[in-house]
Amino acid sequence: MNQRRKGQRIQTKIFRGTGYLLLVAAAFCTMVPLLWLLTSSFKTANEIFAVPIQWFPSFPPRVASSPYVVEDAYPKIEKPIAVDETAWETLQPTLTQAIWTKAQAYIAANTQLSNYVLSEELRAEITEGLWEQLTANLPKGIWQETTASIVNQLQNAVIPEMVDTIWGSVYREVAIGTLQIEDLDFNRTPIEDVAWKVISDTGTRIRPSADTQTLVSLSYDFRDSNTCYITTTIPTSVPIDRIRRITLPLRGDASYHRLSLNVSILQTTEIDNDTHRGITYQPTRPFVLESALWKDAVWRLHGIPGELESSHITMNQVETDTAVESTSDTQNGNQLLLQLSIHQPPYLSIVWDKLTANYRNLWKTVPYNRYFINSVFIATASTLLTLFFCSLGGYAFAKYQFWGQKVLFGILLASMMVPFHVLLVPLFGLMYDIGWLNSYKAIIIPFSVGAFGVFLMRQFIVTIPSELLDAARIDGCSEFGIYYRIVLPIIKPALGALTIYSFLGSWNGYLWPLIILRDEAKYTLPIGLANLVGIYRQDYGMLMAGTLLSLMPIVILFLAMQREFVQGITLGSVKE
Repeated sequence: MNQRRKGQRIQTKIFRGTGYLLLVAAAFCTMVPLLWLLTSSFKTANEIFAVPIQWFPSFPPRVASSPYVVEDAYPKIEKPIAVDETAWETLQPTLTQAIWTKAQAYIAANTQLSNYVLSEELRAEITEGLWEQLTANLPKGIWQETTASIVNQLQNAVIPEMVDTIWGSVYREVAIGTLQIEDLDFNRTPIEDVAWKVISDTGTRIRPSADTQTLVSLSYDFRDSNTCYITTTIPTSVPIDRIRRITLPLRGDASYHRLSLNVSILQTTEIDNDTHRGITYQPTRPFVLESALWKDAVWRLHGIPGELESSHITMNQVETDTAVESTSDTQNGNQLLLQLSIHQPPYLSIVWDKLTANYRNLWKTVPYNRYFINSVFIATASTLLTLFFCSLGGYAFAKYQFWGQKVLFGILLASMMVPFHVLLVPLFGLMYDIGWLNSYKAIIIPFSVGAFGVFLMRQFIVTIPSELLDAARIDGCSEFGIYYRIVLPIIKPALGALTIYSFLGSWNGYLWPLIILRDEAKYTLPIGLANLVGIYRQDYGMLMAGTLLSLMPIVILFLAMQREFVQGITLGSVKE
């Protein structure tokens, strides 16, 4: 007997231990998508699409000088499985030299790249990048052929577009495009002849470019100072108090250094013919060089920004009276002095800028605040109406006897079997006939009563003793007073469960708001975030950041109503 009990206890412990392990494994599997969502919101596009999968975001490089070569952008050249180890020792140098020879020929023929100095680091990264691209597309039987045949096929597979792609992924350099000035009447004037010059002794160099998009390329070194400056004087027919914004196309070096622009009006005194800086505009925040792609850095001097212009950097006016070097160009016309500075912040600030880049760009790219407010309003209004009408309907079906009660309740339950997509076209036609298209009413009112909500409320209200309601009637309480003062407090757990269910369904609604809404200012979060991924744009990092932020109201609502929700789903499950 003791042996049997001991064996049963051992089996029970094994069963419980196995159950605990399975629960932990299930919880881990549930948390994996959320972990991926969280980490992806801090990643760049290259990290999101990295092969193999990169689970956690990497830290930005410590860049002390630019241009620079991205280290370990591609994996080292490895031996193919079909090649013998001994043969690979002689084959690898030959293949590496052949790939680089073909790539070097394309680089020399490209007028945009021919002036660059090809360092050993750049050569190694380009060769490794081409090797990864080539080996992924070559047939498997190529390694059984002769060395001359392998070299010939590899060189034929190297194309200029591939070399340009690899170059752009490993070489980082700041490039400046053609500056534009826009006045308050939205007239844009490009400034073609802009002569940038260096005014700092920090190893900064300016190199003209043969590229039509690039005006000059900028090199800088922070080993002696953490800030470098370049400046230029430009003529403009627009008075400085009429300038709405100044746009400067920039290709960053992904160093997360901070770029700022100061704008001053040059004034020449008639007495001593000296040139002074009069009114000066300084930016309220810097432009972060977080990307290696072309982006427009926009500094706003006057005017009210539009809804999609939150990325513009506002400039504040300050009074200055500083003498500057007089030139022949500053004696005639309206002159602007532009001073561009690149600053190297502490590395912790660089890490912070890198990890929060998707969140900052989210607010700059789309009106996230407006989408959020729209979703909160629609979900809240829909939830409140659902709670009111469903509880009323459930109360009527549970505590009132009327002709056709069972038939109506059966029809109500049967309506739960009809898919929403079947009702989509007639419901859209109804909204069109009553003129509710592109309005919140078409999203809120048709779904203010649901069959599931009425059924849930009815099942809970049935458990309330009818004698309690009759006593209230005897005391003179009205029917609505009974519903409000007695029924609602008792079914609070059920209301909590229905609140979460209704709010979650309305908050995540996508198809019906997409069909009804036409004005972008009325979009909800699911529609606005879906626009971040399209044919011409794939901002998955910002999509992950926006999705993570959109989960916050759901989490807060569940934590606030956790007790009611748990009671609502467990009430009645235990028979007394």
